[in-house]
Amino acid sequence: MSKFSDIVAVLYQENKKYLNKRTMQGGALVVALCMLSTMAYVESPAKATRSVELEPASTAGAFYAVSNIELSAQQSELVYAASDVTVVSATTDQVEPDGNDKYDQWADKVMADVDEYLYIRAEADASSEAIGKLRAGDVATLVDVFDGWYEIESGNAHGFVSADYCITGIEAYEHALDVCDSYATTGVAGLRIRSEASEDSKILKVVPQGTKLTVNTDAEEIEGWISVSYEGNTGYVKSDYVQVDMATGEAITLEEEAAAIAAAEEAKAAAAAAAEQAKQEAAAKAASNQTVIASADDITLLAAIIQIEAGSEIYEGQVAVGAVVMNRVYSGSYANSVNGVIFQRGQFATSRMSAVIAKGPKASCIQAAQEAMAGSDPTGGLTHFRRAGSKEGLVIGNHVFY
Repeated sequence: MSKFSDIVAVLYQENKKYLNKRTMQGGALVVALCMLSTMAYVESPAKATRSVELEPASTAGAFYAVSNIELSAQQSELVYAASDVTVVSATTDQVEPDGNDKYDQWADKVMADVDEYLYIRAEADASSEAIGKLRAGDVATLVDVFDGWYEIESGNAHGFVSADYCITGIEAYEHALDVCDSYATTGVAGLRIRSEASEDSKILKVVPQGTKLTVNTDAEEIEGWISVSYEGNTGYVKSDYVQVDMATGEAITLEEEAAAIAAAEEAKAAAAAAAEQAKQEAAAKAASNQTVIASADDITLLAAIIQIEAGSEIYEGQVAVGAVVMNRVYSGSYANSVNGVIFQRGQFATSRMSAVIAKGPKASCIQAAQEAMAGSDPTGGLTHFRRAGSKEGLVIGNHVFY
């Protein structure tokens, strides 16, 4: 036996550069098990003890740990003092993951196959306290498996979900593709979104680096291109220049959900209060404006509307605008007052009326109002006006009267 061990040692020294850790562990295991199973004969009467310490090998099958193998030969009989052999099934963390392989990325992922949410419980029992929710679109990490239950972690939630309503691994990945939105993040500056999957097609938009584009998962797959949507534009980008990810969610604890609901209600109440305050302020302002307007006499009202409509026009044009108001008052087809004509809906721009009155109309506008009320009428009885060039009629300054 000693001679055999020496031969093995020499072979190892000569070939160790070709052997990796997994190969050496496997070889040691095979030798040890062969010796045990064949009741190997040892010529030397001396007791031989060999301790083999093996670390679990990273393998997708099973690993064997053999320790404290003690052999002795007495009178041509094989005696073994101790032989502990442990067989352990491989788990996903024993395999070196491939970052580009969805099978590896999703090997320990869990999703709830439900329409809304699945309760996360404190214990692996349907009657146990609910501590969170694994919602549709949320992804959790599998911690352990029990009889009909998965222990999971997701976000700040750590508990148990019924395996009957969950899917794992690649099935979870395929489910995520259906229920979660996908987005493409641009990896270069000035990425072009084109109308078609061709570099010769029209450029719809140029987006900066880091922009997130919504991926159109229902679009036909075209090699080298990805269909995306951004700011109302739908087109294609080169797949080499974007990183595609899914917008998966995390589970939420019941405490977090309650806090979120309370925050939403508080925000809603604050928004309602702000809207009510704005409404009251607008009403107060309108009342104040009405008070200012109500306190003004007809000359001031007419001068104010002349300033608003024709403040930058020649003086004749200012008088003409005042005359249009007065012609309407006397026509019988409109209100029979200056106030009524000016504030008839959709006729004159009155939004700045109170501000102009409060500050006081320009002197030229006051004079034009006085002349118009006294009967001066450059328009010859016309009742309408607008910007010149938009209609045929009498042109005075930049307005045409008709």
